[in-house]
Amino acid sequence: MAFNRSMSIKSTTTDTRRTLAVGWFDNAPFREICGKYSSRIKEVFFAWPGVTASRPMAPWTDERRELIYADLAWCRENGIELDAIFNANCYGDIAISTELADHVTKMLGEMDAKGLLPEHLTTTSPFIATVVRRRFPSMKLRISVNVYAENSISLSYVTDLFDSFYAGIDRHRRIDYLRMMSGWARERGKSLCIYANSGCLKDCIFRQFHNNLHGHNRMGQSAAGEQFGFSTFLCRTNYERGNYADFLRANWLRPEELPEYEKYADVVKLATRRHADPEAIIRAYATYSYDGDMAKITDPFFDFPFSVDNAALGRSPLWPQVRDCPDAHDCRRCGRCDALLEELKAKSGLKPGDSTTAAFVGFFRG
Repeated sequence: MAFNRSMSIKSTTTDTRRTLAVGWFDNAPFREICGKYSSRIKEVFFAWPGVTASRPMAPWTDERRELIYADLAWCRENGIELDAIFNANCYGDIAISTELADHVTKMLGEMDAKGLLPEHLTTTSPFIATVVRRRFPSMKLRISVNVYAENSISLSYVTDLFDSFYAGIDRHRRIDYLRMMSGWARERGKSLCIYANSGCLKDCIFRQFHNNLHGHNRMGQSAAGEQFGFSTFLCRTNYERGNYADFLRANWLRPEELPEYEKYADVVKLATRRHADPEAIIRAYATYSYDGDMAKITDPFFDFPFSVDNAALGRSPLWPQVRDCPDAHDCRRCGRCDALLEELKAKSGLKPGDSTTAAFVGFFRG
């Protein structure tokens, strides 16, 4: 489908429905926060105690176990569907094995015994999907966003294995792309998901390497890398060099513009599991409104030496051109991203030409 340069995204809150998928968190009162926005929350995704998933987790003390059990039970009582994630990219030498098959079965059995057998299971592993399809045939299977299956050709190979999938995060800002993928999904009885607050660089070349480490003590290995001046987060290294315009051309979606994307997406994922302020993220996308720095509600989130002011973005005539750029994957350095960056810096009191590289002050190691 040809790109329509005159396309506009209008902000509207008239069609509010449950689309949000929230990651379970325990650094803030989960039930209290989600209760405020339950009319918008469709699912909660979580890693069950004992499951290796794509985020480092605190130790599963008895207290934390009881907390997640109670929080998930509350979700079920309030009509919020459960999505168990088995999305470590690498399972090493048990990637295809009876051991892994039985482990997944045991974990799902534990959930079932507590009345928490999930409606959905998200995985990066086609082997896990095959096992679950055979042993739990009623469960709906979702391809993890970390697979980066972003086109209908790749998805057509596994239509028998998965029930839902994520639009490619590097392409999902484009409404023409989402419209096409939504049509393909609905024609085949599948569901389309999008990931709204990704803080990843567009087309980041470190992604697979980074995600593979989640199955192999990523936190410990990240610390070891620092001895060599190496970070598993290429975004951090890139922004330390002052390349802040790359944040503007990345993948996150403005909350005010979400209704247009919801026309085509059945589920909108919000990364909240290890974020310092999960309520800020949920509130922004549940209400389609955010008054603050967009870099603070992405995952990972950043403390830049200036604010990526969401209201200023919405007012700038440059923003739609940056958001919808047809050359986003092969940047021609037209200058629009840099011009928009200078607008944001000026609003934050920085003068053109001010050095911001050394002023990069903070980063979330999620």
